[in-house]
Amino acid sequence: MDARYLNAQVRQGNENISVKNNHVESTPPWISRNGVTYNYKLFSISGLYSYTAKCYADALNTRKPSVNGAVGLVPAYGIFDMNASYRISPQVKVRVNINNLLNNHYFTKRPTFYPGPGIWPSDGRSFNVSVALSI
Repeated sequence: MDARYLNAQVRQGNENISVKNNHVESTPPWISRNGVTYNYKLFSISGLYSYTAKCYADALNTRKPSVNGAVGLVPAYGIFDMNASYRISPQVKVRVNINNLLNNHYFTKRPTFYPGPGIWPSDGRSFNVSVALSI
């Protein structure tokens, strides 16, 4: 299990608007990644859960999204991943991964620059299969 808590501070400068006591932009206070694995003979299966808390896209901690989507709250999100593997022989192992198992729709950033203002949506469900050969 891996969890982190961040209580970042914003330094004041000579700006017209005070950001004292605001959260640092694009910095969620909680990121947690947890997983469990079950092994049985030649078979293994894992379930993983990743959670990222809400954060703000700008130093002013704007909650309401702008028209172009570049500022506003970035909502919290959580995703489940699964993977399974089977050892066919001492030299061959097949693995299947499913990322974002529940096909959650979420975004992680509200950029103001390249590739343009708006939100960066994340990938939906995806999967891959791999074969490992030990020589």
